[in-house]
Order: sequence, then C-alpha cells, then structure tokens
Amino acid sequence: MAFGTLSTLDTLASVRQSVVEFGEDRAWDSINAALAAHNAQVDEMLGTLVERTTDVRRAYGSADAKTMQELDQWGQGDAQKITAGVSVDFPLRRYGDTVQWTRQWMMSNTVAQLAAEVAAIMDADRLNFARQVKRAIYGPTNTTFVDKLGNPANISLNIKAFVNADSAAIPVGPNGETFVGSSHTHYLATASLIAANLAALILTVQEHYASGTPVVYISSTDEAAVRALTGFVPAVDPRLIQASTVTRPSVGLDLANLYDRMIGYFGAAEIWVKPWAIASYFFAYVQGAPVPLVMRVPTFGGLENLSLMAEDERYPLRARTYERQFGVSVWNRVNGAVLYTASGTYAAPTIA
Repeated sequence: MAFGTLSTLDTLASVRQSVVEFGEDRAWDSINAALAAHNAQVDEMLGTLVERTTDVRRAYGSADAKTMQELDQWGQGDAQKITAGVSVDFPLRRYGDTVQWTRQWMMSNTVAQLAAEVAAIMDADRLNFARQVKRAIYGPTNTTFVDKLGNPANISLNIKAFVNADSAAIPVGPNGETFVGSSHTHYLATASLIAANLAALILTVQEHYASGTPVVYISSTDEAAVRALTGFVPAVDPRLIQASTVTRPSVGLDLANLYDRMIGYFGAAEIWVKPWAIASYFFAYVQGAPVPLVMRVPTFGGLENLSLMAEDERYPLRARTYERQFGVSVWNRVNGAVLYTASGTYAAPTIA
C-alpha cells in the first residue's frame, strides 16, 4: 500500500490513460461492483454472526445447576444458589485513512479520480471489518486490551476467545450437561479430514443448545474435500432432473454466487462456502442461538459508521480524513468452534 499525496503524475488506471480516455462510466462500474460485494459481506456478518452493542462488559450463563431435594412432611429445602455468570469484555478500536491532494492535481484531473480514492477508503473499511471478524473467530487465545476510547478511559479489559480450556466456568448444557473448564475446548485439530472430525466439530457447539440450526462455514478451497465425505448431502443444480430415488435437499444450489452459498447438509448442519473463510479452518456455530460475536460501537452515535472526521486545506495541499470506531470480539464463548484440518495441533492462522 502506497502512502502519499495525489499529484499530476497519478492516474486512475494502471494503464497510462486519463479517466476520459479510460471511460468514466467504466471506472465507476468497477468501483461499484467491488463496493457492492463488500457491502453484502458486511451485511451477512452482522445478520447472523455479529450484533452491535455499546456494552463494555456482559455476563452470561452459569456453571452451576440446582438440584431438587427430597423432603418428608416436616422437611424444608436447604437454600441453594448458583455462581455468578461468566463475564466477557469487548474492545473498541479506532481506524481511519486520509486522502490528500495538491491544488494543481484538482485542476488537472476529473472528479472521478478523487471519488475513486474515497471509494477505495470505503473498500478498505469493509475489508478491515472482515479482518476483525476473522481474528475474533480463529484466534484461540484470550488477550488484555486497554480501553483508551472508553468512559472511563484506560481500563484493562479481558477479551475472550471461544471456550479454550482456560479454566473459566462454562454454562450448563440444555439437558444438565456439565463441562470441565480446564479441559473443554472449542479449538479442534486433525491431520486429515474425515466425517467423524466434522461431526465432532458440529457436536461441540450443538451440545450447548436445545434448539437452532448448526451451520458450518468453509473456504471454497475445502469444498471438494467436504463433498467427498460420507454423509454429505449436496444441494443440486436446479436445472437438472434428479431420479426419484436420489436423496437431495429441497433447496437448490445457488449457481450465481460461487463463493458465498450453501452447498449442502452434513447431518443436521448446513454447509456454507464463505468468501472470507480461511482454507483448512472450519467454523461452526448454532444459528438461532445467541450470536457468537459482538461489534462494540461508541455510546455516542455516528462514529460506528465510516464518517468524515476532518477537512483541511493548507495551500498547496488539501485533505479529508475518514474514521470508524468499532471492535469485534467473542460474546457467546460456547456458540462457536473451529476445526483445523492441516495438523493434529491447532495453530492460529496468520490474518494480515
């Protein structure tokens, strides 16, 4: 990524053409297509994976369950109480970018070129959101965050990953199941993908909830391997007529969207290919249960969206600065699990 000031040497296209020669409509078509794709990606993440909140800390569930005591006619049940809920903190971060140009550049170039620079900032903003979601999902360790934007500021927050055998209390399951906090983990690993591994991943989140639809997100790189697993039922091309003896989902395969679509079922779970999913990492959660992640936003409105924060003119330079404040982290520690399929030991991916 280049940093610097727009000058008369800069052109929109990589080829040596002016915007007029390249075609302003063609330039905007390319920009709009990229923005539409990223907008759709953000919308689907916010819809089923992430909820917005101004909360700094929440507590959920409990690791205890009460028991009913048998009494005789003179008896009275002994008082019982459960432990406090499990606390989870959420970070708030500040991101921004600036576009700067010379006055001569403005006189020599069209509005389309400047608009393209601002559109690129919007594109980077959406990519950054996807990056923060991936870091929250695939990162297996807890971290400490200094909340410089909070009120009060500079408070240390404990940011949690999904359940990772850190000895923290784990809420009781829907049928009274208990889980050992020092050994129970939602970060799984296998050196080779087999059906039993995928079933274990789904069970890891499913056992914590009484209702909902298990969903698994995979990279398109892993699609062929999943389709080859015993027990996978593929969504089929709706243009094809299937024999009456063939078992198939009632939902047809989306032929228009190659990198963001449901490709079939494995047991009760929907298997989705996602454009942001990382190869060799399978992510499972229960749709319909409390969302796995939250996006913390400022308590005062406006800054949770990409906003114009400053406009400056100092001859011969002009500049505009855009910012967004948000932080993405795990909320429901039990509603998310990751299976790493390239080694017997889980390793966090590099997310640039």
